[in-house]
Amino acid sequence: MLAIHGGEPVRGAAAWPRWPQYDERTEAELLAALRSSRWSVSWYAPEGGKSRERLFGEAFARYNGAAYGVSVDHGSSALVIALEALGVGPGDEVIVPALTWVAPATAVLRVGALPVLVDVDPDTGCVTADQVRAALSGRTRAVIAVHLACTVARVDELVAVTSAAGIALIEDCSQSHGARWSGRAVGTFGDIGVFSLGAAKSLAAGEAGAAITDSLELYRRMLMLRADSRGYSEGPPGAGEYELVELGEIMGGNYCMSELTAGILLDQLPRLNDQHARRAVRATELEDGLARIPGLSSIPVPAQVDRRAVYEYGIRFEPGTFGTAPVEHVAAALTAELGTKVYPPRAPLPRSNLLRPQSKPRFARFWDDDRAFGRTFPGAEHYREHTLLLHHSVLLGERADIDDILTALAKVHALSDAFDGADSAVRKGISA
Repeated sequence: MLAIHGGEPVRGAAAWPRWPQYDERTEAELLAALRSSRWSVSWYAPEGGKSRERLFGEAFARYNGAAYGVSVDHGSSALVIALEALGVGPGDEVIVPALTWVAPATAVLRVGALPVLVDVDPDTGCVTADQVRAALSGRTRAVIAVHLACTVARVDELVAVTSAAGIALIEDCSQSHGARWSGRAVGTFGDIGVFSLGAAKSLAAGEAGAAITDSLELYRRMLMLRADSRGYSEGPPGAGEYELVELGEIMGGNYCMSELTAGILLDQLPRLNDQHARRAVRATELEDGLARIPGLSSIPVPAQVDRRAVYEYGIRFEPGTFGTAPVEHVAAALTAELGTKVYPPRAPLPRSNLLRPQSKPRFARFWDDDRAFGRTFPGAEHYREHTLLLHHSVLLGERADIDDILTALAKVHALSDAFDGADSAVRKGISA
């Protein structure tokens, strides 16, 4: 019997790896930032030297092989300053994949432009060059490409189509920290790469973000856009001096990262590659097992990806694999078996209750339903209805954890007929 119907779960009381991960070194970095009396880059440097948020921006740029890095308070802010640095504004259109978190679309709205949603590859959930090409108009100014879950959009093809059209490419790497395409970090193929560093991400700091670029001009603009028109002093500030200089070349807002947050990130960044390596081992074991369960497979990864970054590990299933049960019911059954959350992707943005531009007058004035949503999205819908996701932290454990996941999948697959006539029990499990 399935655990969701009262049966014995596959996994007992064994704990899953916790996330975020920290230790005494993390605490030492956080305490050092606390005791510095310099909690913000906007405050003076009592003992002199670069701020932690500046040091993290530089370190993150080096990690990705980019020339410049800008630290911000959220990934949403990174999207906004990227768009504004590129000159996107009222009257412009920005192509956004229909399957993503709401922030890429709302960031476009926040700069006064119109997000134009396009369909995605049904297997990977990523936007394709063909979909971008079909959505181009005389008003298109940029494309936001999201590297989703545990794979990478085909950046070479996206670069080709945006270059030919003379428009900018922003890579949203919020789910792909450290992924590499043909030996080069994602986020460095487009004009700007943006990252969320929220608590769930594989590089986590609670609430934070970053942007990287190889363009000095874009870097300077993004610095001012996120610090009320201020940029860094040419060198490290001396004792008692301020680090931010009032340049005033472009009006900005305040999206600065706190020094406490930057301290955590300076501790977490050196751990990322080892965590990637551990996840890669567990992911390979999981994929070997999936091949033995009919109808199941992993989300495909292009051959050019020589290092994958997993944010959410995705398992695809063919129609009918779990009988007639919808993906929500399958996910709830697996959650009951494993004691850790298994979940479907979010609904595509055209039917998301998070994208409601008409609820704000400043967006409603220029919102165009037909232009923004005037397409069909079968790829996004297929991906959403036939994909199961697990948080990356489950891949930081031992081989026994993978065995439990595979056993639960096999059990739910074998007992999929139990879903028929038991929808009320399943719904009860979902709400619980």
